[in-house]
Amino acid sequence: MTGIDALIVIVYVAGIVLLGSFMKSRAGRNIESYFLGSRELPWWALAMSGSTSYFDITGTMWIVSLFFVLGLKGMWVQWIWGFPITVFYMAYMGKWIRRSGVMTGAEWMRTRFGSGAAGELARIAYTVFAIMTITVFLAYDAFGMGKFGHVFLSPAEPAVAGFLDGIGLSGVREAILPLTPLSCAILILGTTGIYVILGGLRGIVVTEIVQTIVLTAGALLIAFLGWSRTSYASFADRLPGDWISIAPVWTAPTGQDAESAYFFFGALVLAYVAKGLLLDLSGPEQLYDFQRFLAVRSARDACKLGALWGALHTVRWPMAMALAALAIGVLGMERNAAIDAESVLPRVIHECLPAGLRGFALAALLSAFLTTFNSTVNGGASYLVRDVYGRFIAPRASERHLVRASYAASALLIITGIAISTQASSIAQIFEWIMMTLGAGVLLPNVLRWYWWRMNGWGYAIASLAGMLLSLVQVRDPWLRALPLYESFPLIAGAVTLVAVAATYATRPTDEETLLAFYRTVRPFGLWGPVARLARERGLPIERESARRDLTNVAIGLPCVLALYTFPLYFILHRYIEAAIGAAIAAACAVALYFTWYRHLPRD
Repeated sequence: MTGIDALIVIVYVAGIVLLGSFMKSRAGRNIESYFLGSRELPWWALAMSGSTSYFDITGTMWIVSLFFVLGLKGMWVQWIWGFPITVFYMAYMGKWIRRSGVMTGAEWMRTRFGSGAAGELARIAYTVFAIMTITVFLAYDAFGMGKFGHVFLSPAEPAVAGFLDGIGLSGVREAILPLTPLSCAILILGTTGIYVILGGLRGIVVTEIVQTIVLTAGALLIAFLGWSRTSYASFADRLPGDWISIAPVWTAPTGQDAESAYFFFGALVLAYVAKGLLLDLSGPEQLYDFQRFLAVRSARDACKLGALWGALHTVRWPMAMALAALAIGVLGMERNAAIDAESVLPRVIHECLPAGLRGFALAALLSAFLTTFNSTVNGGASYLVRDVYGRFIAPRASERHLVRASYAASALLIITGIAISTQASSIAQIFEWIMMTLGAGVLLPNVLRWYWWRMNGWGYAIASLAGMLLSLVQVRDPWLRALPLYESFPLIAGAVTLVAVAATYATRPTDEETLLAFYRTVRPFGLWGPVARLARERGLPIERESARRDLTNVAIGLPCVLALYTFPLYFILHRYIEAAIGAAIAAACAVALYFTWYRHLPRD
């Protein structure tokens, strides 16, 4: 990294940190202002914030590695995290969340299950899961940033060593050098943690508007470089024939051998898609998605937020494919065991981009990291402070006191995440455990809570706690750890579902007043017939919404988003016919959504 690259990165990071610190004065007015921006933030700003929060460096390194190894078939693996979830937010889930009117996903449990023992236990279970997941996601961020930073910072070691020796700080040199991925992670997360701790959600959203602009420009720049410097035809003879095809195969995609984690690709795709669709149906399990929709002004704006969120995320995919194409076509990197595919992204940036452009690309990628890191920390702190500290440790604390506690909670989460990252061996290992093991443990309870009136707090809490226990056992038990994902996922998810149903029927239903209030306020569809009849018997007014229209919008929105994300991949590779077909599908679906979705947005 040259001096001009370093200067661009330093100026950018310093500016973002100063902006986040400046927002401290407004964020610290009270706890709602800190975590939800006083519910006065515009929907388009929250959409920019939410979209870039999904655009993290670690995840992008993982996506690039998938494109590098699997080609376009790597898109199937994205179902592991339910990547078209914004379609469900747009169609109905966003307005359901906003109407609940709470501050965190854990508080939502009281709205759904009541304030009695069952509701409280459900809230505790959700809080434990959210904090556990967020902490592991911070470990995931730390591991990826350590890898990323090491590529760029380690070449500067001689200069740093000489400078420290020259000013008489040889002891400091011995303590910090040579740089390791862990020390790089500590440096990067420690520095950037300052403004997320001080700024709260308002600071995050304001800075992420700037970051969205920088990130989008950087992503388009990298995509252009990939498109202009290489094409699939230029390196097709070095790849298996199915690398360019998105169609799944049952075994050995792109020539993977029997030792590869992706050898039984067809079975994995079934597990990925099932997991993704169930996750999409369940709404936000944790993290910062709940915050974005709770912070928006109205249910109508929540729907628009979901739509724009998904559209803005489009730029991630051509950038990732461009990086994979540059690695193969320009750097000549071979797809074999000797190559760390997860390091393809930083290597391409370091070796393919000229000085100046490299600095700008680094600033854009740091924007990607900052957005996810900020939102994850802020979301985790909201659970720690609102659902743990403020309820059980300092229930009479003032608003100012709780905001200060949020600073401490944020710092604790960052430190814990870095510590956990030292136990990981790869980005994929952490991400797959979060999504397919820990996620499987709470997936079906999170689905049932929205669509089945009989699901009660006992069923939710007991099943979720059992699922978390199973996921932790899987880490320690050799037999469970050896199971492939397409076996462990249905095993854990199925066991938890049985526990949820059994515990629900073994205990009393949620009280009628809570069910009526939830049904009338949130207006969910699904198996809510007994509650609807009860409301009619009492003469209570119910504002009806068309479940058929909402599900139709999901059916139209899914191919729209899939085509929107896929056609740029073909364009980068100079496969213009496939790109044109994908663009036409996306455009046709968007026109249909204008009539079936936009013209019927809620008025509240």
